Amino acid sequence: MTTLRFYGGVGEIGGNKILLKDKNAKIYLDFGQSFSFGEDFFYEWLAPRTANGLEVYFEFDLVPKIEGIYSKEMLRFTNMKYKKPNIDGIFISHAHSDHWGHLPFVDESIPLYIGEFAYNMLEVSKKLYPQFFNYGKHEKIKTFKTGDVIKVKHLTIEPVHVDHSIPGAYGFIIHTSKGAVVYTGDLRLHGPKAGMTKDFINKAKKAKPIALITEGTRMGNDNMPKNATEKDVMEKFDEYMKKAKGLVVANLTARNIDRFMSFYKAAVNNKRKVVIDTRTAYLLDNLKQYINCPDVKNDPNIKVYFRLKKSRDFDEKDYFVWERDYMGKMITFKEMSKNQNKLAMMLSFYSLMELIYIKPVNGSIFIYSLSEHFLEGEDNEEQRTVLMNWLKHFDMKMLKAHASGHANINDLNYIIKEIKPKKIIPVHTQHPELFKKYHKNVVMPKYDKVLRI
Repeated sequence: MTTLRFYGGVGEIGGNKILLKDKNAKIYLDFGQSFSFGEDFFYEWLAPRTANGLEVYFEFDLVPKIEGIYSKEMLRFTNMKYKKPNIDGIFISHAHSDHWGHLPFVDESIPLYIGEFAYNMLEVSKKLYPQFFNYGKHEKIKTFKTGDVIKVKHLTIEPVHVDHSIPGAYGFIIHTSKGAVVYTGDLRLHGPKAGMTKDFINKAKKAKPIALITEGTRMGNDNMPKNATEKDVMEKFDEYMKKAKGLVVANLTARNIDRFMSFYKAAVNNKRKVVIDTRTAYLLDNLKQYINCPDVKNDPNIKVYFRLKKSRDFDEKDYFVWERDYMGKMITFKEMSKNQNKLAMMLSFYSLMELIYIKPVNGSIFIYSLSEHFLEGEDNEEQRTVLMNWLKHFDMKMLKAHASGHANINDLNYIIKEIKPKKIIPVHTQHPELFKKYHKNVVMPKYDKVLRI
């Protein structure tokens, strides 16, 4: 008998935790944290103590009480007794925390399977942001790439690359005793590497799956242009920079390599140097062997911004040892202030303070290039107000340029029709019921309920 059990990702975006059982084999597909995790009980500094493990999360039923998966350390202050793990492996589709964020809770003896790039991305990110990228302790970490075939007892798992807003994303084809079960992870067809998603579709179709577990992030909630591509984003960047008379500032993440490259290319087209912070420099420098990105230390189009610190004289002793490697590419607020019409700077919300020192001139612009989810809606009202107050103070025009990392409704339906699964199981969506509008063979998953396939 082959069954699925969903401990997350049901009627919500992110938080996927899908237990697949077949005969005596048990594997999880992702072990993530949803975007809304804990928002009803925690706020800013009102948050669980890390040392207390799962105690508070169990109190509010925020984490499922599953025997045989959590570590002794995490169960120490709970009423759940530790049980030797009975899970054969956890397969992580990509390096976004809504797919791996609850890995710190799991027992270290459970094998972790993760893409080669995703593993290195997490390792680098953990060094830079240990409070945000702690993925726990794991005795057995096994990396994979497209073309690998992984055996777990009698199961055969094929990871196949897909295009997403972070490199190294995969879908999985799991060959069970009853037939193939396909899991999309997160994917899109409108990105610059759409060919990878097409590879996945073709391989999934050939497997003739008995079930397709598909993401549906944009099903019924498609506020952005349906066909906004990364090329569209780059063209907007280019248009905005052509018109800008002063400094160009953009809020985007370097972990979205496609977005960084769009920004980089537009800046070079407009004869502007790209200014990145030391963490972005370290990230790109340590991942360049896996991705197509500039060589930070040698690229004449890149400058690395060093913040004013203790000595107030940019002494190398003010900076971490790893930061000092980029001092040869240093640019400070003094140089930036004098050359604003020749620069395009990546700047996060939490680094807005640097504008006080740079002092943007008239004609400077701010480009917001992250998911609309983080800028719109009641949950982000306070942050949005603060951001707008800063931009108003410096008389900077707010502009937007974004393309989603997820397939739109039309592409989702195309993917499903091409693969032709016997059953469609929607996850990672707030509107799973809308799948029934387009497909007859939809099976609605229920939280913590066994689904026989």
